[in-house]
Amino acid sequence: MLDRPIFEEPRAQGANPPAPGVDRYRVSLHKSSVAHVEDGSLPPGWEMPPLYETAHQIILPYQGLFACSVGSRGWVLDANRTLFVSPRQEHAIDHPLRCTGDAALLITPSCEVLDELCHAGGSTIGTAFADPSRPSTMRLRLMTQYLRQSMWKGRDSLRFDEWVIYSLREAFYALHAPSRPAAKLVEKTKQLLHARFGERLSLQQIATEIGVTPAYLTQEFTRSEGTPLYRYQLHLRLGKALLDLPSCDNITGLALDLGFSSHSHFTAVFRKEFGLTPSQYRLSVASQQFALKEDWKADGAGRTGPRLAAVG
Repeated sequence: MLDRPIFEEPRAQGANPPAPGVDRYRVSLHKSSVAHVEDGSLPPGWEMPPLYETAHQIILPYQGLFACSVGSRGWVLDANRTLFVSPRQEHAIDHPLRCTGDAALLITPSCEVLDELCHAGGSTIGTAFADPSRPSTMRLRLMTQYLRQSMWKGRDSLRFDEWVIYSLREAFYALHAPSRPAAKLVEKTKQLLHARFGERLSLQQIATEIGVTPAYLTQEFTRSEGTPLYRYQLHLRLGKALLDLPSCDNITGLALDLGFSSHSHFTAVFRKEFGLTPSQYRLSVASQQFALKEDWKADGAGRTGPRLAAVG
């Protein structure tokens, strides 16, 4: 995902994205005085030497699972986490599951934009990047897919810059969430959820596989991730839905494949998390008719952010 660019030139206008987490690529989608946005992917089992970036970078994973280590510190990340990469720090990327690759949007903001956003949130750049792995929000997950889909299809630079600012602002909101070192059992649990993604695993089954009691697993996972295990798994399923819906012809089939009991169950959960139905999301991506409403509202954690909606 952080490999050197394979395609030096920006993507062709109207091009379809390659297969994330399957193909190997790092494509420039948008570059302006605000930020440089790239779409990157590594296939399962891909190995690379340690690497580093030359500027601060925010990584928004949207597919698969990967491990990142900086010195003696390490994290297992998927679409439920955001990665904050500091410049000139050697880091290594690995895939703990040989059957799973990863894909992410890579945003390199300008120094001026980064400084302004950090100070607006009451922090400094150093403070904001001190903890590289932070929880993502469902709103940011939706914004990531809208950003990715629109940049592959068009060239509206002004619109893209605004979306980048909104996405970065949303990423920095999560800096206020508690962050604690993840226990090995939490990392193993994440790997299990990805390795057996389509299965309806019970808490007892997961705990038995990991080798701990259900009560201890529940306590440690919530302590580490700031959210219960069942919601973490639900968010993984909804993230997969965001990725698959634009090319999906059978929403009921997708819902069942993701572990939902019915089309109506999937629709209700999707609308509760994202504010629109799966059908509305699919149509908005196809028509590029989506927008951020100008009014801001608080979410369940007391933060505020732009409301997302399909338009037209």
